[in-house]
Amino acid sequence: MKIFLIILAVISAVHIIAITRQKELMRRISKVFLMPTLIAAFITGSFTNGKSLQGSVLFTVLALIFGWIGDILLIKKNKRYIFKLGIISFLLGHLCYIVTFLFLLGFFSLNAGMINVTSFFLYIPVLIIGGIFVYGLIKPFKEMKPIIVIYMFIIMSMSLWGFEVFFFNPGIPGALVFFGCLLFLISDTLLAYYAFRKIKLFPAVMIMVSYIIAQTEIVLGLLTI
Repeated sequence: MKIFLIILAVISAVHIIAITRQKELMRRISKVFLMPTLIAAFITGSFTNGKSLQGSVLFTVLALIFGWIGDILLIKKNKRYIFKLGIISFLLGHLCYIVTFLFLLGFFSLNAGMINVTSFFLYIPVLIIGGIFVYGLIKPFKEMKPIIVIYMFIIMSMSLWGFEVFFFNPGIPGALVFFGCLLFLISDTLLAYYAFRKIKLFPAVMIMVSYIIAQTEIVLGLLTI
């Protein structure tokens, strides 16, 4: 697993350098290899930790695959229908992560599943306020409003269940999962805002840095819970 994480770090560095130097071909090629490398790291880590047969592993791999498809579709996002397909792919990836978190909380076992009602309902108002703020910040085009609203609901639901995972796993693994979800929220907000606006260098770098770290944190957290 470690070798794949090292390779991921190298590819990520190349990708960020390509963005800052405006090397378009290098940016596109390096982006294609980000998620497959992380998938390889996760699968090898799952076998090492004896978790390869768990249902949560399958849905984590699916989440990463949908993220990879989204990466490819958004390499050139100047056409709105391609952007929509990319958003849908990421949305499916977030849904797979939610299923993974539900697996970890025991919702697909013989037990009823673990949930802390107090933290759950205290977190919901934060999501609502945050959702209103983010929607106002993004100001999506009319034709994009339905998909953006659905996407925001899913990504914020993912952070809610990520928080529940953190509550029942209060150490570093749980924190990695939860803060990975929050970074995903930051990355996706920036992505949606700059989808059809002129993007500057710093936001372009922040989108990918937060995205790569978010995916990696979630994967490392899931491997060690």
